[in-house]
Amino acid sequence: MQRAARAGTAGPHPRGAGHVRHDRGWRLMDRAPSFQERVAAVKRKLPIGDVIERHVKLSGGYGATRRRGKCPFHGGKSASFSVSTGGSNCEAGFAHCFGCQWHGDVIGFVRDHLGMSFADALAECEVMAGIAGAAERPSAQATGPIVRERNPAPQRERRFVEPADMGRVIWKLARPDFRAVQQYFHGRGVPIEALTEERLCEFRYLADCPVMPWVIGARPRSVPIAPAVMVLMKRPVMTETGLQFMACGLHVTFLNPDGTGTMIRRKPWAKPDDEDALLPKRRMLGESGGACVVLGRYDPAATAYIGEGNETVLSAMALDGAGAGCIGIATLSLDNLQGAPKLWQGRHGRIWPLFRIEPSDERPPFDLPGHKGAVIGLIDSDMSPLRGMRDPRGAFVGEAVVERKGGPIVRRPITGMERAQICSELFVRAWRVRGVRFAEARRAPLGMDFNDVINGGAG
Repeated sequence: MQRAARAGTAGPHPRGAGHVRHDRGWRLMDRAPSFQERVAAVKRKLPIGDVIERHVKLSGGYGATRRRGKCPFHGGKSASFSVSTGGSNCEAGFAHCFGCQWHGDVIGFVRDHLGMSFADALAECEVMAGIAGAAERPSAQATGPIVRERNPAPQRERRFVEPADMGRVIWKLARPDFRAVQQYFHGRGVPIEALTEERLCEFRYLADCPVMPWVIGARPRSVPIAPAVMVLMKRPVMTETGLQFMACGLHVTFLNPDGTGTMIRRKPWAKPDDEDALLPKRRMLGESGGACVVLGRYDPAATAYIGEGNETVLSAMALDGAGAGCIGIATLSLDNLQGAPKLWQGRHGRIWPLFRIEPSDERPPFDLPGHKGAVIGLIDSDMSPLRGMRDPRGAFVGEAVVERKGGPIVRRPITGMERAQICSELFVRAWRVRGVRFAEARRAPLGMDFNDVINGGAG
């Protein structure tokens, strides 16, 4: 019978212990998988983008085939770390840093980021991929990421300015222009009465702003240009004299030709079939972690409206009829606004305890140290669901969640509505722990943000 099974003869095949399914039929699993087979199985089952995103904040969503972030190996400040996910063929996924020239696949990333041997990194990847038998192998001790120097390879002829330097140049070229800034926000649907000079006093305007980095030594306007409004990103820091907002970067919004909306412009190098063919309509030039934009004159006793984007905050303040004494705070990202929840760690990765959402001590929600006034969190409800990693066929497997105390672990997507609820709970819990007497979270209707609401539901 063994010979018949190995020869792939017709007829029913036994599915008892010791048999495994292969493309060419059933055969006896009379040997352990080879090293090459183990590597192939990991690369087939474990998408590189999902693994790297646990350690590096990447641009783009789950469906993007190319994503970028800051290199975890050489400590650069720009998004020089490029991740090619391979799309539905995750075996082809790889990552490359244009700063330090690191290059590798998912196993190479785990090896270098955790400081393991290749064999130990392979075993760790097998556990993450949920490959049967992997959890029984002895675990290795991680020693931390390797450290690389920027550009160990020969310098390229064309080097571009760093984002922080790009921001400094643009800020110096720009000038205060209340009417141009007001025209943009009003074009986005924010009522004119909410767009006071006091709330927009930190913004500047530049009619011919560079939309991308230029070659070092070249003129800033040697690259494509567009009108833009911009504002300094600032990080709240408590000092001996009270709360201070320290500049840490520049938030730039590129506009359409008439200045009433955002830019829609193809990348000069984009191919006709590129999925990501448009130039970014916004850039954050510098360090945005923990940063914000202050809309108005800060007062520690004032009611603070805290949301993700400038338009969201201004729209919500208009909807609420916020008075002149209120302030707006745009945190510029969901990560800054909500921080991270406390998650459980299971054998195969993170687990979401949906019945009890609490802020993480390592990454708490946005804070204004010493603030005494009321805080109102503005939670957009147009978030995409969290679908988890992909299986070997490219289908999402969902996130591991526990829906009730003592309940089982199930795998399913976390919906956009649940994500908005999680953000609300994180925000309110954090601010109440900080001693603020009045803290609440307000959510836009399902599938909308506050700018959509004020525009009558138009996206």
